[in-house]
This record gives sequence, C-alpha cells and structure tokens, in this order.
Amino acid sequence: MPKDRNKEEVEELFGVVTVMGLFDLKLSRKFLIDGLFLFLVVLLTIGVTSIYVSSERTFYWWDYAGYNTATVNTANLFRDSPQKALAGVIESLAKEKNLLISLPLVPFILLFGDSRLSYILSISLIYVLPFRLLLGGISARLIPVYPQRVFWSTVLLSLLIPMSWIPTLRGYLDTGGCVFVGLAIWVYLQDVKLKSWWKIPLIGVCLAVAILLRRHFAYSAIAFLGAASLQALIEFIVQIYRRDSALPSPYRDLVESGIKLGLIAATTFSVLMLVAGDFTRSALTVNYRNLYVAWSLPVDDILIRYASFYGLGTWLLVLIGFSAGIVTRTLVPRATIFVSLFGVLSLVEWLLVLRYGYLHYTIHVTPIALLGLSAFFWTTWLTLKGKVRYLILGAAGFYLIVNAAVGLIPVKVDLSRLFVSNFGPLVRSDYGEVVKLVEFLRKLAPDEEPIYIAGASNSFNANILRQANRQLNPPEGWWKLNTIGRPQIDSRDSYPLPELLQAQYAAVAVPFQQVLPTDEQVLRSHEQDVVKVIYDVFTQNWEISRDFQLLPQQFKLENGVTVSIYRRIRPTDTGTAVRTLYAMQQQIVDRPGGQLDWISLRQSIYTSANYSVSRESDNLYKIVTPPIKNSTKLDTSFLYLGAISDRAQVTGQLALLNQQCPGVALRLTLWDKQGKLIDSARMEYGGKSAIDLNLSVGGKNPIYLLLEVLSSDKQELTNQCPLEINNLSVGSKPK
Repeated sequence: MPKDRNKEEVEELFGVVTVMGLFDLKLSRKFLIDGLFLFLVVLLTIGVTSIYVSSERTFYWWDYAGYNTATVNTANLFRDSPQKALAGVIESLAKEKNLLISLPLVPFILLFGDSRLSYILSISLIYVLPFRLLLGGISARLIPVYPQRVFWSTVLLSLLIPMSWIPTLRGYLDTGGCVFVGLAIWVYLQDVKLKSWWKIPLIGVCLAVAILLRRHFAYSAIAFLGAASLQALIEFIVQIYRRDSALPSPYRDLVESGIKLGLIAATTFSVLMLVAGDFTRSALTVNYRNLYVAWSLPVDDILIRYASFYGLGTWLLVLIGFSAGIVTRTLVPRATIFVSLFGVLSLVEWLLVLRYGYLHYTIHVTPIALLGLSAFFWTTWLTLKGKVRYLILGAAGFYLIVNAAVGLIPVKVDLSRLFVSNFGPLVRSDYGEVVKLVEFLRKLAPDEEPIYIAGASNSFNANILRQANRQLNPPEGWWKLNTIGRPQIDSRDSYPLPELLQAQYAAVAVPFQQVLPTDEQVLRSHEQDVVKVIYDVFTQNWEISRDFQLLPQQFKLENGVTVSIYRRIRPTDTGTAVRTLYAMQQQIVDRPGGQLDWISLRQSIYTSANYSVSRESDNLYKIVTPPIKNSTKLDTSFLYLGAISDRAQVTGQLALLNQQCPGVALRLTLWDKQGKLIDSARMEYGGKSAIDLNLSVGGKNPIYLLLEVLSSDKQELTNQCPLEINNLSVGSKPK
C-alpha cells in the first residue's frame, strides 16, 4: 500500500512538472515570437527610414525644418549647459509650440549626432514604434481571438499605410502626442465601465500630456470624451428600451458614467493648469478658428486631399472592415462602439469642422484607418472559408503593398485617387543653383543687412534660404543670412510696409511664388496678398521701388523660376511710405488679420510683428520704443491706420524708462492719401516720472497720423532714451 501511494505521488509530481514545463515552453515560445517580430519591425523601421532620408537632396523649410532645428538646438543646449536647457524647456511651456516634445529625443541626438537621419530615426524609434505597438494592443481588444496574432498582424499592417510614415519622414514629431492618446484609449478599453478608480486619473493625465506635447491633441481629448459620453448614452437608451428589472438602474449608471468622465476632464484640465498655466489660459481665450482660417480648406478640397492621403481603396477596406465586423459580431461590441464613435468624431473634427490639410494632422485619422484594415482582414479570415477567403485577402494585401510602394517610392506615379498620392523623398533639381544664390546673398550682405524675400511658396521662400545657409555654413555663422520671411498670410499677419522700409536688399522670384492647393504644406486660396503686394512693388515699378537698384545677377531655379536681386540706394521718405501704404490697402481689400491700428515704421525685423505696439483694449494701445537690435537707434515712428476726423486728438500717458535720458520730443503729423503733410504738432518731454500726452492736428481729408519720438537736443536718439506710452488713444477734439 505505501508503495502504491508513493507511486501516485511521484506520478502527480511528474504531472505538475510536465505542466509547468509545457507552460514555460509556451511562455518562452511566446516571448521568442514577440522578440522576433519586434526585431523585424525595428529593422524595417531603421531600413526604410535610412533609405528614404538618404535619398533626399533638398533644403527643408517651414514645419519640415522647424521641429528639427528646435530639437537639435535643445540637444546642443543640454550639451553645453543642462541647467539652461531645462530652464529653456520650462519657459517654452507658455508658448504655442513648446520644447517638451523634443526632450525624449535629446539623448538620441547627443549619442548619434544631429544629422537629419539621426533626428528622423529618433522620432521613429522613440515615438512611432511605441505608437504602432499601442495600436496593435487596441486591435487585440477589438478582435477577441488569437491576441498575439491580432497584435502583430496589426503592427505589420501599419507598415503598409504610407501616412504612418510620411509625417515623421517629413520631420514632424507629433506622433509623440499620439502615443499618449493611444495609451488613454488602450487603458479605457481594458475597463469601459472604469470600475478601477485609478484608471480615471491615468486617462486624464495621458490626455493632458498629449495636449502639452502638441496643442492640437485637445481635439483628440474632445473626441475621446465625446465618444465615451455617447457610448454611455447609447447604453442608457438600450437599458431603458429593454426594461430588464434584473439590471442595475440605468439612471444610476448614466450618472456614474457622467461623474467618471467629468473626473477625467477635470484631471486633464488640472494637469494642464499645473504644468502650463499660462498656455492653458491663453488657449482658452484665443479664437483659433479665426487665427488659422487661412489653413482651413473648403470641404470638397479637404475630402479630396484625404482621399489622396490614403487612397480610396484603403477607405473602402476600412468601411467594409468596421461594417462587416459589427454585422457578423466578430468585433467586441463595447470596444467597437467606442472606437467607431471616436473615429467618427475625429473625422468630423478634421474633415468638416477644422479642415486643416497639413500632413501631420493625418495622425488623428491614421489609427482609425489601421484599425478598420485590421478588422477587415480578421473578419474575412474568421467568417469566410476556402478559396473565397484567400482570394479576398490576397487581393486586399496586394492592393496595400502596391499602395505603400506608390506612396513611398522616389518615382512619381499617378494611379488616380484609388491609390495614395506619391510622397517620395524630397529632391531639388536646382540644388546647386540655390547654393549659388545663398552664397551670393551672404557676400552681398555680410553684416546681416535685411533681405526681403518676395515670394512664399513651397519651393522658394525666406525659410528655405535660411535653412540652406544653415546647412552650408558652420554653426557659428549660419544665422548671418538675414532673410525677411514675414508677413506671409493675410488672416494672420500684417501689411508688409515696415519690413520693406527696413530691407536693404530684395530677392524677387518671377513668376510669383505662392502656396498652391496641391502643395503638401497648403493654404486656402487667396491668402497671400501680403506677399503678392511686394512682388507687385518691384515687377510693376511702384514709386518705392525707385529707392532700389536692380543688380545684374539672376538665378534660375526649378519650375522656370527666375530670382532677381535689388539693392537699396536711398532711404524711403515719409511721403513715399504713406503713398505705398495707401496703395497696399487698395490692393489688399480686407485688412490683414494681425494688423493693429498702430504700426511701427522702424520695426526691428529681428522681433515678432507688432513687438513695439500692443493693444490694451479695443481703443487703447501701448507703445514702447526698444532699441533696434545691432543698433543704438530706437524704434521711433508709429503710424495710425484707424479712422481719423478732421480734428484729430491723440492722448496717452508717457514715461521715460531711463532717468538718465535728457529728454525727448514727440511730433504728431497728419497726412492725406497722396502722402502730403496736412498739419503737425509737437511737445517736449523733460523726463518727469509721468506726463499726459495731448496732441491735436486738423485738416481736410486726413487718412494717416504719424507719431514720432525725437531727441530734444536735435541729436539722434540712442538706447539711453527708451519711452513708454500707455493708454494711447485717438479721438476727435471738441470744437
């Protein structure tokens, strides 16, 4: 009897060891498969990125260069002084575009260098790869079979969507924000009812971090909370319709869901206020729809654009995937409802409400396309049998492979909108001519003399020349090419007169260079009159163009563009400036969106527009006269563009910022549209702590007021006499 018992114990122990061994074997096999697939995805990421970026021969511009430059500058600052670098990152949190999103890339840049390839690879491996894995995890929550296979098939499918590559290859690092939106969705899908309390603040923090990295992810947060709210409402309606007494109270569930979603929103807002309070307060008061109206395309244009971003065939597969998955109940209902609602709300935001056509905004839509493709393949595999299954999957797979090749290969292929448009490596056929132009401008203006660039297209603009100079010259000298690149956009910028008055040279491209509806970095049509007017100044020989001399050198760029250079031969007098402004206003019918009633005629082109002028309220302004960079001169001439009566009165409060200043004088002059002086008034200011400004002028048919700050001793003002004018107002003098 004891022998039999011992035998049973041995057999039981052997069975346990066998089971544990099989479990360990399966676990090891799972880790091995995961490791192999991860290695494959990393290898493909590095390979495709390296081949693509190495095939480019261009000078990047605008957004394609901006993020790269900011990240490299941040890395260099960390190399020189980590303390200053961190201070710079913290300071940037108050701005629209902060440096927080660049921080994870800094170690990569420091280790592997600051080349374009190093920068793009850092985004791909640090942001894009985790995002692909998160989408695989979300897909595994949608499709309740073979989780490992679903996960890796989705990750591999993501490699076949060109728009999962292109924004990164163009230099955008916005996928960093997508990582946290994807993480919030993945956490939510683990527990749609949010029974685990800790998931509520976690989701809120994820959404907040996404917004902190890039402001436009606020729309993803809205879509997330909107989808979750609609899902709770749908479940409430279903429970009411069923009227099942065994179920908990539908009203209690609805209130509970509302409280939980409210806590997510509150967490998001609290984190934003805590980390970036100034930015958050500003974002709540700025009307971004008006500010970015130039980028908002007509509905038909944006629909065509998104068709070309993915290919109509892709959208057909996505639609079939979600529809068939829901009808056949292949997909998990609750997860599918949320993802579908999130996708619909995102599409409504970006295709119907905002309608921004830049490439990086596609990262809000690409996840929906990928999950739809995954649903298509797995629904087909699970519901169809035999040859039909393999025929459909083979045709769809072949389409996606061809579609990916069409989108990424460096050969322009036009296969209508059934396939994606080509977004191959950027190559300039006029690379050498651009180099010659940049070197000529450097020699022409060795002391950073301002050069006005009359043109703002995707192939010729001030930023291209500046970035070309950065690439061609050592770090200590690249910034010496002082090209003026603003104003560019009617709805955002101002009249270009102050910049033209400061320019010592002008580079004019013929034919006129503007952003086209078919360009990658796109604007709405007729939004660049502030650029076109400077082109007309020189090509139509306006009066002010006589202050410049045409040089014999010309440069032939791609697409038949010829660039001519003009040199200033004398300063522009006030009468000519007034007549030029009047002509600009006649040509640009609607006042530019960033134009205030006061403008500085000696605005430093090194600072942002309206740096010297700020609006205190609707009718009150503040003017400061800071020294112009690289000069002892002050910014001292301010022109008023608002409505003026025949008896104009200017009031305000003056203060000298330096008590060592011996005193200043203020002169107010009244001008008509012909640039003729109508009347003038003057007052002396001896340097008291504060004094009331009160100047009056009068005359018939006035159109402009010019306020000038002068030296009381007839010497040119220096940086010892900066002045501040508060509560500056223009009215009518009582009779």
